[in-house]
Amino acid sequence: MVWLDQLLQDVRYGARTLLRSRGFAATTILTLALATGASTAIFGIVNSVLLRPLPFADPDGLVQLRGENPLTASIHPDDLEQIRARNRTFETLVGYSLTTRHLDAGRGPERLRAVVADPDFFAMLGVGAVAGRTFRRDDPLDVVVISADLWRKRFGADPSLPGRPVTLDGQPYVILGVMPETFQFPYGAASMMPAAMPESRTDMWIPSGPVLRGRIPNVTGRLRPGVAVEAAAADLDLITSSLQELRPDPARDSIDVVPLGEWVVGPVRRALLLLFAAVALVLTAACANVANIMLARVAVRTGEIATRIALGAGRFRMVRQFLVESLLLSLCGGLAGILIARWGMYVLVRLGSSRVPRAHEVSLDWRAFAFLLAACLAATVAFGLAPSLWASRSRIQSFLRDAGGHATMGRAIGRLRDCAMIMQVTLSFTLAAGAMLVMRQMDRLLEVDPGMETTNVVVLHLTPRATAGEYYEIERRVRELPGVDAAGFIQLVPLQNWGWEADFGIVGREGTDQPTAGLRYVTPGYFETMGIPVIQGRAFTLDDATDAPPAIVVNQALASRYFPGEDAVGRETDRGTIVGVVGNVRSVRLDLPASPELFYPAAQNVTMASDIGMSLLVRTRQNPEPLVDPVRAAVRAIGPGLATFDVRTMRQIVADSLWELNLYRWLVGLFAGLTLVLAAVGLYGVISYNVTARMREFAVRLTLGALPHWLAALVFRRAAWLVVTGLAFGATLTLGVLPLAAELRVGADDVPATLASATLLLVLIGLAAGIEPAARAMRVKPTQALRHE
Repeated sequence: MVWLDQLLQDVRYGARTLLRSRGFAATTILTLALATGASTAIFGIVNSVLLRPLPFADPDGLVQLRGENPLTASIHPDDLEQIRARNRTFETLVGYSLTTRHLDAGRGPERLRAVVADPDFFAMLGVGAVAGRTFRRDDPLDVVVISADLWRKRFGADPSLPGRPVTLDGQPYVILGVMPETFQFPYGAASMMPAAMPESRTDMWIPSGPVLRGRIPNVTGRLRPGVAVEAAAADLDLITSSLQELRPDPARDSIDVVPLGEWVVGPVRRALLLLFAAVALVLTAACANVANIMLARVAVRTGEIATRIALGAGRFRMVRQFLVESLLLSLCGGLAGILIARWGMYVLVRLGSSRVPRAHEVSLDWRAFAFLLAACLAATVAFGLAPSLWASRSRIQSFLRDAGGHATMGRAIGRLRDCAMIMQVTLSFTLAAGAMLVMRQMDRLLEVDPGMETTNVVVLHLTPRATAGEYYEIERRVRELPGVDAAGFIQLVPLQNWGWEADFGIVGREGTDQPTAGLRYVTPGYFETMGIPVIQGRAFTLDDATDAPPAIVVNQALASRYFPGEDAVGRETDRGTIVGVVGNVRSVRLDLPASPELFYPAAQNVTMASDIGMSLLVRTRQNPEPLVDPVRAAVRAIGPGLATFDVRTMRQIVADSLWELNLYRWLVGLFAGLTLVLAAVGLYGVISYNVTARMREFAVRLTLGALPHWLAALVFRRAAWLVVTGLAFGATLTLGVLPLAAELRVGADDVPATLASATLLLVLIGLAAGIEPAARAMRVKPTQALRHE
């Protein structure tokens, strides 16, 4: 095994060579560790969320039934029974609804996220319990299966828990079993308002009986073996069309069938792929940077290469030697990258656990390690092949053509280094432009006037539903607390909106266009608390009680759209008389204008869903956080059965509404910063080497009468050529990928200014990289440079 002995010799020799060049090795390993670690972290998330099969039995056979409007889609129980009886493609169809339950926690009720599902729920998913068992069709309705998270936090992971009674909302239940830590359904948690309550885990599952009461908001099914999704969709279309003919129902939506995996991860697919593409650019830039360093280092090792060629080293042996050294650097960088990847994944999961489906399943599995190994091998080839080929093709005469033994690279390798440098500038420009676009959008949105007060305002969510009298009394008690300026209730806090809209009619007006508006239920103190001005008429008062004529308040957007050129105050609608018009608030997103909103006094309409409850807003004179406990005490004094949760300031809510942009800002900004540093180092290396290689040329020019600043101009001209060429490619690439970044919600006006800013930044980096080499060129002394001529 001569080749094996030679390979081991190359490994030992390569290790000794790198140990002698500790600075070069440390710089290269650190560069590769950052690039491979960041790439592996993002790939680990992409793999866990997008590529890994859902943790259910035969996940490819699971589908979700989806209506035209996801916010209002629902199926009547009779329709579901008909679909079950008539279909020829579904093995099982399970309906479920999202709700809440409240557990007596001693310190007051604890709100838990719950799913009420058909008894075949767990059998369809094919997942069993880790303690006890799941419910079946023959079980009573007073049983509950809990999550491993609740089991651990609330019951100390007691293995004897199954069979123990528990009280939920005042009703006795029996804990039947505990699900595995990895089990989660539905993904995104059982939250009716993901925007308002971004919760990552469901706490319990409760059987619904033979048929869910009321319309069924969610249906998941399992296809028969061998049935395609398209066939199931066609079968479902025939059944629903037949049902519509037999029993017309205007609320019956057309129903689509989508794979469950697509239903779960579809909303985040593009965002994750965009981040993965960004980090792939970082890895490419790092490989280009290391390739430049390796090429420059080969020039320093000309004496060693000449000696090895003189002693009979063949082309393959030289290629292998340099590839072995590259592989050692890549593997060391990859090992260090594992630590960076683990830390990066931990941070990203913490940031996005409540927003990214399957975040609790994110881990470094064999696919992630295979990706890391592939990245290391690709990096080895990317930055090790060119130096090894150059060394293998060189002749001993090229190294020993002068007494000093100095050799410089040929034009082909010089062009290769230039191409690598241009690639770095291109990638740096693209990432820098992307980071600047996100930052511009963030800054613009944070400067937008939301139409409400966000300073010193704290929000407490309360469930279950209380009486209007209790809400009004809590509002009064809180307003009397020292340091409190105002307090009020609303059901859907601005920027935590889920798009709850409904039609309303205007008395005396006929037309085909039905007016629509967002419905809001508030107490009299809400508008004062949020600093929302009353433009016309009045706000609600305590006189707008149950026995008073129905009164509503509308915002300016509604008044302008449906009462243009008219006075909206006093107009009659089928929901009450308009008594006031208030200012607009950006309730959905900061980058969207205010939409029509219609406000009810809570005393006149307290039909709000118990699962949603109400939100208490408190405006204080100073930092509101110290007043949270006194406010909670006031709530418990009036409503001891109310649970307070998800306590946040309005500034936090504003920031949370921009969490996607904020995540992009930090990650793309980090990637851009890393590539800019690599570009600066690479530019300096290329220009510096160019100056070193042209020292004799510069000496001749000086001897013939050239001025020193002419030499500096030559150096900067070289830097300018590399930067300008990279900028041209970078601008083309940026404009090409910009349409893919729809999640950034970037305005068209931002693009030219951002491209100009990124161009200026790269030009400044190029100038900075050329200062020291240019100064060195100006200091050339002809007698020293020409000593060996």
